[in-house]
Amino acid sequence: MKNLRLLALGLALAAGPLAGTAAAQQPVELQLWTWYLSPKFDTYIKDTLAAFEKANPGIKVRWFDKQDSLVQDFIASVNLGNAPDVVNLNIDETQKAAQNGFLRAVSDLSSPATLNATYYPQSVRNFTSGGKVYAYPWYGWLNEGVLLYNPDLLKKAGLTRAPRSLSEMLSYAKTIKDKTGAYGWVPALKDPNTASFLGYFYSEGLPIYDAGGKAAFNSPAHAALLGQYVNLYKGGYIPEDAVRREAFQIATELYAQNRVAMIVGGPQALTRIKDTNPTLYGKTVVTEAPLGKAGVQTGGSMSLVIPAASKHPREAAKLAAFLSNNANQLAFAKVVPIVPTTRAAQTAALFKQSGSDPVQRATALVGASGRFINPGYKAPGNSDDLYKNFNDNIEAAVLGKKTPQQALNDAAAYWNANMKK
Repeated sequence: MKNLRLLALGLALAAGPLAGTAAAQQPVELQLWTWYLSPKFDTYIKDTLAAFEKANPGIKVRWFDKQDSLVQDFIASVNLGNAPDVVNLNIDETQKAAQNGFLRAVSDLSSPATLNATYYPQSVRNFTSGGKVYAYPWYGWLNEGVLLYNPDLLKKAGLTRAPRSLSEMLSYAKTIKDKTGAYGWVPALKDPNTASFLGYFYSEGLPIYDAGGKAAFNSPAHAALLGQYVNLYKGGYIPEDAVRREAFQIATELYAQNRVAMIVGGPQALTRIKDTNPTLYGKTVVTEAPLGKAGVQTGGSMSLVIPAASKHPREAAKLAAFLSNNANQLAFAKVVPIVPTTRAAQTAALFKQSGSDPVQRATALVGASGRFINPGYKAPGNSDDLYKNFNDNIEAAVLGKKTPQQALNDAAAYWNANMKK
């Protein structure tokens, strides 16, 4: 669910005289900003907010879904001194906002013991900076997630089972294209908002940083791995658009046209396929994702943060904790196949269901796996700039403008000259 929505809620506290000596307060009004949740999830969000207001009659919530403008609007609101009270960010944006002093530490509003009892340890670590927790972990996703494939294309290629490792995925890409004309899969070479290829290094057990915190992704082993993908691209085994567009978008489009055999990712891919090609959806096989040598999954999650400028941080913390609690994350998972970040989700009955429906099977496979949500590396403070440089160098290697080794040397040098911790 690659990257998301903001909601805003404004807080107003007013007191007025009552009969005698008592005083009555106007309800506190909170602003909630989310990222790309409206209109598709309006019913879920509105019902959840109504339940919160019923349980907290002194608090009212105003919801805004910001979409493309969320981060820019948030920064502007901070500068203008009228920040919302609860904001939906991702891991990278949360870390940057915390480092810039824009956020209140939620570990000062909810006890660390409660946070650690509610959420997976890794989810809490994802939003920790300088020894403090700066967000309530919300819904997440796994980059590898599951493998879904078209059994007819694999059979036509003479393959009798799904690939079980990243190296097999690379060899399958050649076999499928040579035998069927369809692409095997679409790797995330250069997705626009992250440094996607760093995830491949991490999954193969190759370091991103050295012990001193410097970029270390330019060893011969790193270059050799990048070289394998470069050779696939040069051989026509990866769509040309993979250096210009998000891999997930390309893969779901081409899969529905029987032009891609496999997709590695979250169950949300299946919802698109179900809409565009119901027949293919019905026979799609879902199984565990093939992993790299390190045997790890990578992934990300959304957060709910409390801006330092919020005038009602304790009420805001109540709202953020409510939205991200186990019951509400499980309710959200029934609407869309998210991966909850709550410990209790690991044993939820929802994820023990089995059946032949592809989405149901995919949801069962990944829904209880939130403990694996880990970006694989900590984003530096100026990640947008560094990611762009890294992606530009990956593109240069893929297009043959640089060797893989030179591209990674240039990227690592740029990172080490410009990286902000």
